Amino acid sequence: MRTAALLALLLASAAPAFAGAPVVAEVKPTLETTPPLPDNDYESDADDPAVWVAPNARYASFVATAVKKGGIRVYDLSGKRIQVIDPQKTDEGKGRINNVDVAYGVKLKNGRTVDVVVASDRALDRIRVYQVAPGKAEPLVDVTPADPARAFPKRPLADGTGLEDNPLDDQHTAYGLTTWSNRTTGKPLVIVTQRGEPRLGVFRLEPQKGGKIVAKFLFDYRVPVVHDGQSLREESDDPKKDWSPQFEGLVVDQRNGILYAGQEDVGIWRIDLKKGAKAVPTLVYETRGSTESSFHEPTSVIARDVEGLCIYYGRNGTGYLLASSQGGAHGDNPSADAPYDDSFAVFGLKGTATPKLLGSYRVAAKGGIDAVQESDGAEVISNALPGFPRGLFVTQDGYDDDLDGLSGETPQQNFKFVSWPAIAARFSPPLAVTPGAFDPRKP
Repeated sequence: MRTAALLALLLASAAPAFAGAPVVAEVKPTLETTPPLPDNDYESDADDPAVWVAPNARYASFVATAVKKGGIRVYDLSGKRIQVIDPQKTDEGKGRINNVDVAYGVKLKNGRTVDVVVASDRALDRIRVYQVAPGKAEPLVDVTPADPARAFPKRPLADGTGLEDNPLDDQHTAYGLTTWSNRTTGKPLVIVTQRGEPRLGVFRLEPQKGGKIVAKFLFDYRVPVVHDGQSLREESDDPKKDWSPQFEGLVVDQRNGILYAGQEDVGIWRIDLKKGAKAVPTLVYETRGSTESSFHEPTSVIARDVEGLCIYYGRNGTGYLLASSQGGAHGDNPSADAPYDDSFAVFGLKGTATPKLLGSYRVAAKGGIDAVQESDGAEVISNALPGFPRGLFVTQDGYDDDLDGLSGETPQQNFKFVSWPAIAARFSPPLAVTPGAFDPRKP
């Protein structure tokens, strides 16, 4: 009883996060994006952000975001919307953008080098590419071919072995996405997860004549459909007994080619992309699992689902891996796993060593800006940017303005911007603040 009371007191006081006994610290946001979503008739729904860092005039940097049925929204560093990209319409239906990421230094057929934003279209099972046009009022230009190939025309069999045809209507399609600017080959890779499957596809960006860019499938990685005795194919109306093998949150350490992949119900896997198709996925941190399952890890600070992953780059191969612990505290059939719902776990990085848990934090309310719940996606940038000279953290907020008592009805979402020092200061010892340690164009 004394231990429980002490933990409750620590949480109530929002104490700094300690590596030895993680508690959930509170940090305050700097600003939020406007207008809130949805912002048109397309049922836009905030999901995943990616920050493009301008090479010289840093004020031109922007945040590209996936808003599902609404397509893509682009915001400047003040949170103001500067571009709307509606989803593609085809004979097969309308697109749905799920995740986005930035790839720097793509060499076109004409010899020019450009930066691009890459997006997964879940509804149409495609990978879309947008060229960055610096200086333009609307900075993204679609350079996807008119009829790109499907990302996943096949899917694993139920037991995880072999492949079978994958009808588009089943929506086992392109889902999570990240990029790696492979300096050895000079051709950026795109890693994409397959919705509903324990599978990650690796694609290469291939410039075409006329300035178009396609994503060519190379190979895939797969993990088992059973974890610690629990079938990840089991479905149930009870959230404690409902499972999925799918991945979504992804990030690559651009310095060493290590991919961190979040399997929503299981945990964080690590894959060395430098080894190509021969790499073996390794699980480095588990979620809390479920009290109703053989897979139950009560010491974990990540309540399933684990969602967005991102990396803050430090000096000499160090940095921090951030992971969204979304949890299931809200919705029509909530399954709270306090205190780790609606929080972010922080792991220390040092070269290729196993990430070390340092603690957790959540984004609390500040003045007229509400707290963050059910974050799907997040991004962190260590570079100095206008308004954020020592780094920026951006996260999706699934309940903008905390509407409807967090009932699961989400008529509004948006993105919150947080100064990195506000996060760093809540840890003991404080996390590093290194705005000059990393150049995304020269990792």
